[in-house]
Amino acid sequence: MKLPILLSSRAGKAFMIACSSILLLASCSKKNEPQPEPVGAAKVRFVNTVRGSLAQDFYVNGVKKSTVPAAYGEASAYLEITSGSNAFKFYDAGTTTVKAESQAYNVPIGFNVTTFYYQGSNGLFGAFAIGDDMSAPAAGKAKVRFYNLNSFLTPTTGITITVVGQTTPLIPSLVYGDLNTSYHAVDPGAKFTFTAAGVTTAPQLDGGIIAGKNYTIWIDGGSSAELTGHVILQN
Repeated sequence: MKLPILLSSRAGKAFMIACSSILLLASCSKKNEPQPEPVGAAKVRFVNTVRGSLAQDFYVNGVKKSTVPAAYGEASAYLEITSGSNAFKFYDAGTTTVKAESQAYNVPIGFNVTTFYYQGSNGLFGAFAIGDDMSAPAAGKAKVRFYNLNSFLTPTTGITITVVGQTTPLIPSLVYGDLNTSYHAVDPGAKFTFTAAGVTTAPQLDGGIIAGKNYTIWIDGGSSAELTGHVILQN
C-alpha cells in the first residue's frame, strides 16, 4: 500500500518578528527565539476493515481512546484528541496484543481524521490515517470519496466505479491502496456499481446518500472475485 499523503506537516513554521528601530538589537533577538507550536483539539475515528478479525480497541499515543471496540466493518464516532504528533494503534479488544501501529502524523488543530485497520496483500496488518474533508458540499449535492482495500486484487487491477443510471464512470480505475482520491459530488440517493477484471460478485451499493453530507466508501472483498462497498458518514 502506498504511503498516505495525508496531513501536511507544519513543523518548522517560520515566525517573523518586526523590531522597532528604537529597540536595542539584543532585545530584538530575544523575540526571535523559536515559539512552541500551538496546540488544540482535533478529532479521530477508527475503522476495522479486516475480515475475520477480532473487534479492535484503539489507542492514540499509547493511551486507550475507544470505549467500544470496532468489529469488522464498523467505524467509531469521532473521538477528541490533541493536535500535533499522533500515532495510532489497534489492539485485539481486551488484550495487550498490538495488531497494527501507524506512523506518527502531524494532525493540525481542528482537523478530522479517519484511521483504518487493514490487512495487506502480504497478509500483514497495518494502520493508516487520512484527513477528512468536513466542508459542506454544493447545494443539493453530497460528497463521496472511495478507497480500494481489496488486497486480493493485483496492483494493476483497478475498480471501475459508476453511478447507477450513468454511462460514464465516476472513477475509471481505482487500484488497491491508492489513497490520493478526491471527493466527488453526487446526487442524493445515488447508488454505485463496482466492476473489475475477474470480479464475479459485486452487489450494487445503496449507501443512503443524503444531500449536504460527506461520505467515505471503502471497498473490499473476500477474494479477487468479490467486491463489497462499505459506507462511512462523516458529518
